[in-house]
Amino acid sequence: MSFLEESWEQREETTYKEIFGDTGPGIFPLSNEVFDRMNAKEIDPRWLTHGVFKSPPNGSRSTWAYVTSGMSNPWDAVEPEEYSGMGIELLIETVEEETWAIEVLQTLMAYNLLLASGQMGDFPPLDYGHRVPLALSESIKAMMLIHPVNFPSTFSIKSGRVDLLQVVGITPSELEAAKQTSSDEIREKLVSRTGGLVTSKERASVV
Repeated sequence: MSFLEESWEQREETTYKEIFGDTGPGIFPLSNEVFDRMNAKEIDPRWLTHGVFKSPPNGSRSTWAYVTSGMSNPWDAVEPEEYSGMGIELLIETVEEETWAIEVLQTLMAYNLLLASGQMGDFPPLDYGHRVPLALSESIKAMMLIHPVNFPSTFSIKSGRVDLLQVVGITPSELEAAKQTSSDEIREKLVSRTGGLVTSKERASVV
């Protein structure tokens, strides 16, 4: 196997199974339609190998976990670097099995790939603390990227380090409060008031 294939396999077949357990029936890949909705000027065929895994509850957690796979692929590397590929993967937790959780992560992943390729203007790729307008309902209007609580915030594979960013839906008032203070402060309030970082379509604001 190539360096890319070994790193890719290690993430999906070993590391993800250690972190999440069962990763479901297979990957839910990105499609051309996701990029078309964002008016992508160009779609790299490699992006269509990226996708989302769905991990059911198990003995260590009661939530469903959805995690991206692909942004940390070392496409052009031939030896380990500090960060593997783009250096991140995204995670979202829900109480029930939710199709929209896959769609949220696919949208954010496609957006990040377009950011990194310079197709979304002069903005940096997604990182900790970023907030993205992406509505689930009248209650949840944006997604915030933060350090996980019940999962490691980073892991390493053969090709380098990967940061795991948890996506959590936030209310309009939480979004405004995060702009005034910080995403970390809202994260702490969410954990204190709700016990974790689960995303749902309806939730009372913590601010």
